[in-house]
Amino acid sequence: MASLWSAYLFAALIAPTLAAGARLGVGLSPDAVRLAPETGLPVAIHLAPELALPTPLPAQVDRLVAESLAPVIQGLRAETGLSSRLLWENAGGHLFWTLRTIARESPERAAEAAEALQSLRWPREACAALTLMRADALAGLEAPRRRLCCLRHGLPGFSKCEGVCPLLRPSGEGRLSEATSSS
Repeated sequence: MASLWSAYLFAALIAPTLAAGARLGVGLSPDAVRLAPETGLPVAIHLAPELALPTPLPAQVDRLVAESLAPVIQGLRAETGLSSRLLWENAGGHLFWTLRTIARESPERAAEAAEALQSLRWPREACAALTLMRADALAGLEAPRRRLCCLRHGLPGFSKCEGVCPLLRPSGEGRLSEATSSS
């Protein structure tokens, strides 16, 4: 359940923040995201013109990773016991999807989205977790593959994720077992 919740949280943190930042050409402060106390999910982004500075997309991504994603992942790791690799892959899937969507829907930002993908400066614990996903994103694959299962198939009504779940890959493609996802 915690893994699925983190995926929803990352989707809500990453996509609106970067999409708004790319559209406006400004870096949004992580403080701009307002969370609902009852769910912990983002409900609004506060856009204050006096606080937003013109910022290229790669710098926006770096700031989002350093000031929002890394601290959230550290906190979730401490509270849930989920592996940092699993949490970074949950975040990475949304980040790579968002950059691809920005490039497709805002052609004037496509070069910046590609640059952001090329120049990602991940925290050390994220590098190993996101190597395969980043390589897939750079290769233009629609859905970057995971190395660890996100575990959502263990919840009622969910199945394994076609195209990205390592449990569906033939052995020999370097998949890691489900058991390692909690280490």
